[in-house]
Amino acid sequence: MSLARPTILIVDDDEPTQKLLAVLMERYGFAPEIAQNGAVAIERLKERDYACIILDLMMPDVGGRDVIAFLGETRRSVKVVVCTAALPAREEDFDAALVHAIVRKPFDIEQLAATVASLTAG
Repeated sequence: MSLARPTILIVDDDEPTQKLLAVLMERYGFAPEIAQNGAVAIERLKERDYACIILDLMMPDVGGRDVIAFLGETRRSVKVVVCTAALPAREEDFDAALVHAIVRKPFDIEQLAATVASLTAG
């Protein structure tokens, strides 16, 4: 009997970053799905639940903050790791019930993997 791997939604508009994160999440035992932008992410979130979301903030049209707002409005319970080069004015700008960690780009692969693993454990 095989155990289901936790599904991680990777939301980033940069294709090389998408591929890197997908390979990384696979290597650490997760099942990654990619959303190329915030609009695609919101549609996916309407369809299913995820163990965790790795979310870029700065994307054209529908950005990461829009995805966070959607999660708040719909009261979705999902762990969010903001992975961004953008520096929020203050980390307190994010609702701690929605954003569980912030990882700066360029990110440390081991740190990001450990963060996702700790958020999805148990």
